[in-house]
Amino acid sequence: MITNEVIKNQDVVIKDGNIISISDTNDNRYSQMVIIDGSNKYIMPSLSDAHVHLPKNESDLEKILTLNLINGVTKLRSMRGNWKHLEWRKKYNTKLSIYPKLYLSAPPVSRKFDFSSEQLAAYVKAAKAFDFIKILSIKSEIAFKKLDSLCKINNIKIGGHFLGNVSDDALFNSNFTSFEHLGGLTGSLDLLESRSQVIKDNTIFICPTLSWYSVGSGRYSYQELRNRVGMEYISNSIVDGWIEKTKAYRERIGLEAYQEEVANELKKLDYKYQIIKRLNDMDVNMLLGPDSSSKYMVAGFGVLDEMKLLKNANLSNYDILKMTTINFAAFFNENYGTIEEGKEADFILLNDNPLENLEALKSIQGVYFNNNYLDDKYLTELSKSMIPN
Repeated sequence: MITNEVIKNQDVVIKDGNIISISDTNDNRYSQMVIIDGSNKYIMPSLSDAHVHLPKNESDLEKILTLNLINGVTKLRSMRGNWKHLEWRKKYNTKLSIYPKLYLSAPPVSRKFDFSSEQLAAYVKAAKAFDFIKILSIKSEIAFKKLDSLCKINNIKIGGHFLGNVSDDALFNSNFTSFEHLGGLTGSLDLLESRSQVIKDNTIFICPTLSWYSVGSGRYSYQELRNRVGMEYISNSIVDGWIEKTKAYRERIGLEAYQEEVANELKKLDYKYQIIKRLNDMDVNMLLGPDSSSKYMVAGFGVLDEMKLLKNANLSNYDILKMTTINFAAFFNENYGTIEEGKEADFILLNDNPLENLEALKSIQGVYFNNNYLDDKYLTELSKSMIPN
């Protein structure tokens, strides 16, 4: 993933979870080592999902983690935190865990909170145990500046929604490191150009979350919704409930209003594609996350769906794959995201080349993560265990 090319016939040697050498294939060199046969396969960095909402109950967490894993996703950025998530991470991200690594947001800030100075200080102090603070909205610019000031003092990053009631000057000179959903970029062309340049200059990352808007547009028929990728991992009763709610809504507003709504939403989506193309041309850092927090969106499977939507922005496969590998590693200043000597061994094996066809990611042949290797047989059994009875 350093360049948009394939390097053929290479041996990747791993010791203690790190890549120690990459060299031309030599079958006689590794007699004292465990061999993973990658003949006629492709190796690339494992994937990430940069916009995840963890479930309310821990009983559902293991399934979500596993569904990501079987899709080659080994890193998750939580975007709707809870204090209990620290305990979840301690339990599921052990030294040799196979579960994806969790990057956690503190419980989110919103405009409904009216912190006193003491309450705000206590919140920020508690939030230091997390990777960042998520802001959904905020009461005022004054409130934002107070929060940001404490974040700067405590070296806490901020991520979340673009705040319409805060000036650009305050926002872009804050500890914000990522904006979700293309917020602040869907207005006038002048704002798009000026804000995009400042975002690039300040190394702020953008996470578009196209899938949430695509599914929410209403564009899909009931049968298409039932057949969406990964739906076999959702119980029939839950899917039936989703369909009934969707039918009730469409019938309530009427056919004409429904068709008009879909047309408007798809028009907005087309504009988002144009914005993403512009951001990519400017080399603005982008992260990949479908925001699989709504019905008809299945954890893990949404990552490839998001990639397919990004193709509508005329991005190359390489540009898209960078979002979920190199860029995610850079965002958290981690030592993975590429296959290089000295990097952590965190990769997947594929039968086909994803630089040519993203569909190659539909069949993960192996996952190496956290010094564990999960082969095709293991992944298949893991997958079967997640299908509801």
